[in-house]
Amino acid sequence: MMFDARILAQLRKTQEASMMHECDIEPYIVGGDGTVSYGEPVHSICGFKTLSYSGKADNALYDMIQADAELRLPLSVKIGMHDRVSLTKSFDTELDPVLHFEASSMPDSYGPSGHVVRLKEVYV
Repeated sequence: MMFDARILAQLRKTQEASMMHECDIEPYIVGGDGTVSYGEPVHSICGFKTLSYSGKADNALYDMIQADAELRLPLSVKIGMHDRVSLTKSFDTELDPVLHFEASSMPDSYGPSGHVVRLKEVYV
């Protein structure tokens, strides 16, 4: 189904209005000598959702946890694998301490108004 520009703009406006969190995204950078650093943070609105872990898969001794949370972002915000995400605000309340995550996937869900990436919690 194709949307005309007016409807697509309304979808994006509605999606972004429902994003009740704010975050900073720092791009993951690997230098020529293999050192890892992070670029200047980009501030964005976002939608944040923790994921529950239901236990081991059938017949598995161990089950790798792939993600601790999902982050919904406007299409205009770019995010890549291993980028650092700092959740700074939730429902207009500053978070203290700030929660830190790493993008554990490329955006794996695209819609006409936003995209979703999975996150793993990190400690900095």
